[in-house]
Amino acid sequence: MCQLIPGMGSPLVIKLMDCAKAIADGDLKFADQLFSDMEALSAAETNRVTKKVVEYFAEALARRVHGVHPRNPFPLLPSSNLKKISYEPSPLEWFACMSTDYAIRDVLNVKKKKLHLIEISSLVDCWQRHSLEEYLLHGHHGMPLSFQYTSIRPKLSKNDDYHQENRRMITEVAQRSPVDFKYRALFADSVPDIVESVLRLERTSEDEIIIVRWVFQLHKLLALEGAVDKVLSKLKDLKPDIMVIVEQEADNNTDDFFYRFASSFKYYLNLFESLELYATSVSSLIWERHLRWQICNVVASEGIDRIERHETLARWQQRLYGARFCSVSLCSDQFADFLYDFSAYKIEENSGFPVLLAAGHPLIFASVWKPANATHFSGENIGNSDDTMRGTDLNHPITILEESTSPVVEPESVSSSEFAEPEVVSSSESDDDNEYAYNIKRRLTNGNIWSVEEVREYLDSPFTEKESKRLSRWKSRKLTRNVAGRDKQLNVPDTSLASLLRIPPSSTPILEEKQYYVDDSVINAFFDLLKKRQEKFPDWYKRNSSLPTWTMTFLLSGKWTMTKLLSCINIEEIAGTAKLFIPLCLENHWILICVDMEKLEFLWLDSLNSPLDAHHTEKTTILEWLEKHLLPVLGYRNSQQLKLMQLNIPYQTNRIDCGIFVMKYADCLAHCDHFPFTQQDMPHFRLRVFLDIYRGRLPVPPSYVRFLRALYNI
Repeated sequence: MCQLIPGMGSPLVIKLMDCAKAIADGDLKFADQLFSDMEALSAAETNRVTKKVVEYFAEALARRVHGVHPRNPFPLLPSSNLKKISYEPSPLEWFACMSTDYAIRDVLNVKKKKLHLIEISSLVDCWQRHSLEEYLLHGHHGMPLSFQYTSIRPKLSKNDDYHQENRRMITEVAQRSPVDFKYRALFADSVPDIVESVLRLERTSEDEIIIVRWVFQLHKLLALEGAVDKVLSKLKDLKPDIMVIVEQEADNNTDDFFYRFASSFKYYLNLFESLELYATSVSSLIWERHLRWQICNVVASEGIDRIERHETLARWQQRLYGARFCSVSLCSDQFADFLYDFSAYKIEENSGFPVLLAAGHPLIFASVWKPANATHFSGENIGNSDDTMRGTDLNHPITILEESTSPVVEPESVSSSEFAEPEVVSSSESDDDNEYAYNIKRRLTNGNIWSVEEVREYLDSPFTEKESKRLSRWKSRKLTRNVAGRDKQLNVPDTSLASLLRIPPSSTPILEEKQYYVDDSVINAFFDLLKKRQEKFPDWYKRNSSLPTWTMTFLLSGKWTMTKLLSCINIEEIAGTAKLFIPLCLENHWILICVDMEKLEFLWLDSLNSPLDAHHTEKTTILEWLEKHLLPVLGYRNSQQLKLMQLNIPYQTNRIDCGIFVMKYADCLAHCDHFPFTQQDMPHFRLRVFLDIYRGRLPVPPSYVRFLRALYNI
């Protein structure tokens, strides 16, 4: 784990890591000796920030060992006299406010009479008033006539006079604006308090804009089982126009204590170093107290008491998509003023959301969501399909609406069967009987089920009249960035599917190539369909599984260690598989890795026909993870003998179709070890993959259709 830690050459940091490891192993006597060593080394540490952060983590370790925890659930303000607090917000607060502010302005374009802003936040009250003043008095010309502000936050002072004064000052700010203003404060000092406060929220009328914003609070609900699901379900029923979530981009929600300790140290050291550049008297003191309390909670507490459970943007996306929320992209070019004032920071987009970085390390992210209605919802898009799809293809009149005002419903009746041939089967029971009879016939007559001719026939199967009509309709429809298709669990937005309908010309300018690319959501969905097909026809196909596209990206980038990656893999789903598919995107180019579990072969399928020694570092890292981590837990011995192989495969002749090649490589490997296709098949494959994902299943094999025809004499 030590490779995670910046400045690992510092003897003080090394001792701290050794001490945490000793405590994790239960060797408290050795840990006590290391505490003494750290005291001696602390005086020699020249980096003031490193020394401070080590001190805070050492304090947290001591609290963990002795079971001593802070008495207050949140750090209190240093003063209860509001008028004496001259507060200059930190860069983190500026970022949180600006990302929220732009989203609110967009929503206010909807003309309604009432606005209800619900804020669940841990920011200090003086920043709350500053933000409210900016919002009410400066430039929000679309303000409704009535404005209710509900604040759900912890008590930041034990002094009741403090809270009364804060209410008075907020009301005073509101009175300077021409709106009917109401203020409601709900204090929530624990996770159950937050949940109860949210469950009490109600919509007063349909003529009301509701905006919910979570600022550094939503992650705390992960401490209580079921709390996140319950709260998101309530908010979905509340139907807010948008829900803004600002969270720390960290990864410490794990029961593995040493991993949590090491990754948290890296994160908080980067965070303290960034804040050191813009320290002011009050904000610096308040944030330092708050982060010190966070460190104590992350390190010293367990169970429901450990409420600082930060997760990455990718993980929150999965949770929110699963709760049926749609993502609303935020554009990072809105932060020019912020970057001018805080030049040490950078803002990068991740899946359409801005992430604040310092020295290349992500610190916090802002994201915007809205609940889906009954007919559409936005799905997981790890590869940022919005960016992928912003290009315009003049050859295909597909347009994108700014925001969805119509549900994604195909303008036709939905049939229970896609092909005319199987419709002769009258019931699901008949389907099962036919499949059983056909499976027996295949096993008895042909042990090597799929011939090259059969695979080619499958790949080249023509479109039915019904399929052709669907393709024609989709080429002229408007796109809404909502999930399309019958199987919503595939989570593929219609904008991502639309890239498959765009057929690139033989000579495509580089600047126009992006509109034809397929993104992660398409790739992952197709591999899900491969697995579902095998499960439906287990006697036709050898068992296959796949890893999501992000797995190797996280491993190769160093974001996850090999141990961390293994802990996130569902071993039960992979156990017993014959072929494990791993789609990988390297430098904007898709490559397929296939691990043949029966032959213990590592297949590297690169449609660019790269030299055998290309990507040596990536191959070595992935092989090491497979041999030393994955295969042993699957029960394989001598896994170090995994052989690197290259097959005789077709290659692409343009710079665009690598994603299509990867999907069809896997499709062929699921049948046999032959690849009877070329670049000339790509236009047909694009449309076929589109139909497969839209329908939520791969085509019925032509040989099975012939069997049904013979069975029923049709």
